[in-house]
Amino acid sequence: SLIDLPINGKSVPALVQGTKRGQVFLLDRRDGTLLSPVEERKVPQGAAAGDFLSPTQPFTTEMPSFDNTVLTEDSMWGLTPVDTLWCRIKFRQARYEGPFTPHGTKSSNTYPDFLGGINWGGVSLDPENKLMIVNWSRMPNYTLLVPRTDANNMGLEISKDGGQHVGQPVAQMGTPFAALTAAFLSPLGVPCMEPPFGKITVVDLVKRKVVWEKPLGTSADSGPFNIPTGLPLPMGMPNSGGTLTT
Repeated sequence: SLIDLPINGKSVPALVQGTKRGQVFLLDRRDGTLLSPVEERKVPQGAAAGDFLSPTQPFTTEMPSFDNTVLTEDSMWGLTPVDTLWCRIKFRQARYEGPFTPHGTKSSNTYPDFLGGINWGGVSLDPENKLMIVNWSRMPNYTLLVPRTDANNMGLEISKDGGQHVGQPVAQMGTPFAALTAAFLSPLGVPCMEPPFGKITVVDLVKRKVVWEKPLGTSADSGPFNIPTGLPLPMGMPNSGGTLTT
């Protein structure tokens, strides 16, 4: 998203890049120069056979992050003590070393999940007040790579284009692994992470500070086993459409 920002007494044509990692990068759109500091940090290693990983990844140090939660066993959540325990057991069984935990033939947790962070809808901007408005999700994913031979024996549907088929595990044609992945939900169909599951936030791009934030969505149309509760609890819901600023 594009906006002109006052920096060091001058109006600078800026580019605001939100990511599904929940990171936001601010650049000069004329030449790509960073307008907000970024540092390279070490990230977990141990790629699946045949893959490779960068030893570091860029993290913004000044812009707000959506979000920087680090999952723990204690933060696993459920509607009852039983599904809370189930989520904690599943969390302990999976690999999780923070952001960029690699996928492998042992289950792994991904956070933010493939929904984001900030999804493809991106952010919207108020050019007069220099504000960024962003909706974002707080959901973990649970992923397992299955070697090709095993995947073939499982009878997975084969996707020639790598497209996503709702409710159907898909093995891409010609790849060494199939990826079995889904939101990390309890047997009740409720996220294993404590709410809110989605938020909307406003950031002052001049001060680089959050000025307003609240959970986005209620539990009225959702509930255990996908049965709507009708209770409008402000838990915040996973969301993917972008914001619109008028």
